[in-house]
Amino acid sequence: MVTARRITPEPSRADDDLETGLPTGTPTSGSAPIAPSANPTFGAEFWILGLVAVLPTLLVALVLLACGGAVPLLPRPPAGITLGGVLILLALGALAAHVADYPAWTHPGVVLIPILALFLPAAIIRGQVVTQVNGDSDWVVLAPLGISWLLMLAATVVTVGVAVTIGRHAPSFSGLALLPVPLIQAWLLILAPPFRERLVLLALGSALILTALATFAAWVVPTNQRPYVPLVAIGAQFGVFWLQRFGWPTFNGALRWVVALDIILYVALIALVAAAPMLAAWVRRSAWPTLREIIG
Repeated sequence: MVTARRITPEPSRADDDLETGLPTGTPTSGSAPIAPSANPTFGAEFWILGLVAVLPTLLVALVLLACGGAVPLLPRPPAGITLGGVLILLALGALAAHVADYPAWTHPGVVLIPILALFLPAAIIRGQVVTQVNGDSDWVVLAPLGISWLLMLAATVVTVGVAVTIGRHAPSFSGLALLPVPLIQAWLLILAPPFRERLVLLALGSALILTALATFAAWVVPTNQRPYVPLVAIGAQFGVFWLQRFGWPTFNGALRWVVALDIILYVALIALVAAAPMLAAWVRRSAWPTLREIIG
């Protein structure tokens, strides 16, 4: 007597394959059969693409550390010119990502462009203004402070828009692309005042090294766990602050009333990092098809 045996299929990794841009061995309806391939998680191509995803962030981190004089045997290059050259390289990489239709491993490098070109300069201006007006009780100083905060807000809106728009191709990775923004904001809140250039460059470099580590970790973990990785990285940054015994900077004068806006923005940035995968999925499911219909 033959007894039928129930076979439970192995969980599919189709979602992982679509997000990483790796080929799968399962043919779609109406397509020619594709030769079976090894599980991409254990293939060489998977690990190579994971390293490629980390490369832009790691490159910018090393440039910032070199500009801060923390890289041995290298002279300190000028920060502005060097970062301008890095932005050109990132722009060329964004063109390649567009041709590849923005798989997950391209997202960190593409979103670094608005972060470095818009958010970072606005945050630097904010830190310089805070250092200059700290202790001034004249309410006139609120004008430059408000302008610098609005610049940061506008840069945040553009960066989030870029992240969730390209994130529709791999929603689970979109929070990682936004991770440098709250990490940078946290450091600049602590360092201003006195906001010394070398300390700022080293802090930014360390923030991007943490981002690179989180990016590779998110590449390795299963797709449904990726959205939690940037939140763990933010928690790790708080751990670094505690170990280094960083205290809250002293704000005096009219500046004390404006710091609340910076804290609100920082909390909103963490919330956006957590919500980015859902926003990207919404863009893919609803917003992007509607926009394409409107454009025609």
